[in-house]
Formats: sequence, C-alpha cells, structure tokens
Amino acid sequence: MNSSRRPSFHPFPSLCLLAALAFAAVLPGSLAAQDDDRAAEARERWIFDGEVTSVLSGGNSESLALGAGATARRRWERDALRFEAAWVRVETGRITRRAVGTPADFTVNRDTNREKTAEAIKLRSRYDRRLSDELFLYGGADWLRNTFAGIDSRTLLAVGGGKTWVETDVSRFVTDFAVTYTFQEDVVENPFLDSDFAGLRVGWEYERSISASTDFESNLTADLNLQDTDDQRAEFINSITVDINEAIALKPSLELQWRNLPALTEVPLFTPGGAPTDTTVDVPLEELDYFFRLALVLSF
Repeated sequence: MNSSRRPSFHPFPSLCLLAALAFAAVLPGSLAAQDDDRAAEARERWIFDGEVTSVLSGGNSESLALGAGATARRRWERDALRFEAAWVRVETGRITRRAVGTPADFTVNRDTNREKTAEAIKLRSRYDRRLSDELFLYGGADWLRNTFAGIDSRTLLAVGGGKTWVETDVSRFVTDFAVTYTFQEDVVENPFLDSDFAGLRVGWEYERSISASTDFESNLTADLNLQDTDDQRAEFINSITVDINEAIALKPSLELQWRNLPALTEVPLFTPGGAPTDTTVDVPLEELDYFFRLALVLSF
C-alpha cells in the first residue's frame, strides 16, 4: 500500500462555503445604525486583549497544555487595523507511527507516548478600508508554524473585499472574499504539491450579544489552492465570552482545523517480523485537528 497517495475529495470546505452563502442570503441587506458612542470610543485609542489559555487537543496530537495570545486593534472613521498573536507550548501525548511491510506494501500502526514537545505559533495582521457603510476592501498577512500538523512555516498574503450585512448593538455579520498567495514549508516535503501557490479565501465573522455580560462569536476561514484544487483547508472557531468585570472575562472556545491534503510525516519501516529496516516511509497526517480552549481574557 502506498500511503502517500493523494486523499480523496472531502465535502467539508464546500459545505462551509455553501453555509456561508446561505447564511448571507437570509440576512437583511440593510445596515442598522451603529452605536455612535461605542464607535467614537473605539477610535480614540488602541484596544488590547490578552489571553491565558488551557488547551485540549486531539487528532494529530493528544495534549493538555497552556498557551497565551494577544490582540491589538484600532478603528478610525473608515479604516481598521488588527494584529493577533497566539503561542502554545504543550505537554503532549506524542503519536508514534511505525510501518510494517515493504516500501511498496505496508501497514501503519499508531502508539501514543506522553512527553514534552514543540510549540505552535500563529501571527495575523489585517487592514480594512471602508468604501461605504456596507462594502470594504482589505489586505492581510498570516504566518503559522504548527509542527503537529506537519507545517514548519506558512506565510499567506491576502487582498480582497467584503460586505457588512448586519451591524447593530446586538449583532454583527460580515462576509469577505480574497485572492491569496501562500509560501509554505512542511516538516516533510510533499513531492505532489508546490510549496508556493495562488489561492482563494472566503470567510465570515459573526458576533452576537446574548446578554449584557455574554457574547458569542463565530469565525470561518476557508482556503482553496488554485494550482491543485484538491488542496482545501478550513479553520472554524466558535467562542463565548462571559464578562467577570470590566477588565476580566472567561472565554471557552472550540477551534477546528481541517485540510483535505494533510502534510506528510516520516515513520520508520519494519519488516512483517518486526525487524527494523533502517528505512522510513512518508505517510499523511490526519485531516482534522481540534482545539478546545478555556481562556482568561484581560482587556485594557
């Protein structure tokens, strides 16, 4: 069996895109008046949020960890600027894979051993420019290192636009679309995929106040590799923020990261009798990772 073969098409990103279009279609096109006092206050200064996080993950890693994150944002009359950073260092149950057979025909076994392992880092920046109350243009840059998912470095540049469908004191819904270019270096090089490629990105941002002290937020980002349309990935994050006081909040969240063509990893090859062959084979990692976070948010 050659486990480095290309995975089959998966409907997850397509369903996400259809859900985004359906969600947008049923929302009213009119934009309700924004709270002038809140907008004026946001334009007066930078707003910073810091997070201290515990992380439970599964998929390509099984771990319980601590992490940290920060967001800085500022809005002007027609412009908005946002920076995000997240860092996680974990004590993890490392998944060990061993292949048994021959290079052309083998099976893969998995074992889990708990140990301290590497870190994951995500940086993101975005600039928005309003053309009207509803339409805007934006440009952004992302950088990611996630060795659990086989990514040593991934830089993505995006230029696009979007529409604000709803913006009131209670809720906000925005969709956007962009062309992208990605520079990626995997831990194990995949000979079937180019490391640099153009792509398309679509997403939504939805926020809703459940009560005076509780807010819900949902963010979807789906990417398509235009040079190989089987290479699709999506990031789906849902969170609830509960204010403890004006400066401190509790924020549980669930993040799903999915890729139809996951990165490869090298595993040692053994004979059917269990003897090492001093040879490694490339096998694909799992398509879906999930992260449950419970964060203490500090705002100032």
